[in-house]
Formats: sequence, structure tokens, C-alpha cells
Amino acid sequence: MARAQPVEIGGRKFAKKGDALAHLQSMLKSYSVGERVSSQDGAFLLDAIKNHPNAEEKIGVGIDHFFVRRADYRTRCFWVQRTDGSEEKFSYKSCV
Repeated sequence: MARAQPVEIGGRKFAKKGDALAHLQSMLKSYSVGERVSSQDGAFLLDAIKNHPNAEEKIGVGIDHFFVRRADYRTRCFWVQRTDGSEEKFSYKSCV
């Protein structure tokens, strides 16, 4: 059986990837569609998105804030509102 791989995001340590994913999923579910993410959760997401394989593309010119919106197949996901007004969705699963 594979050993649990510890993960650290934003100074918060998780014993395994599954715990980090569960935290992010819980965060996503705590917001309504169209709702802006709090500054505290936004700081965590900013650290998480830096781990995304396409981080540079997702961050773009810079992130103003995060919010929740529907995406493909009517699923809910996190979106970034960039400082230039453009928006981009991203998968929290790709950030872990």
C-alpha cells in the first residue's frame, strides 16, 4: 500500500493529499454560486493555485479575488477574477 504523502498549502500542513482535497472541497461547498470567497480563504487559494500545473496561465496579470461559479457540466468550481477584469476557472484538484 502506498504511503500517505504529506502536503503543505499556505503554511497549513495536511497528513495526506486526500485531507488537503477534502479541505478545498469543503471550502468550495461553503459558498453559493456567484459568491465571492472571503479574504482568508482567498489567501489559502492563492497559495494553492501556485501549485497548479498551469499556474502562470491561471494567475495571468494577477488575481484580484476568487469566487464560485458553475463550470462544465454544471459543476461548481473556483474562479479567479484577475486584476485586468478577466476571469478563469481552475480545478482545486490540480492544485494538490
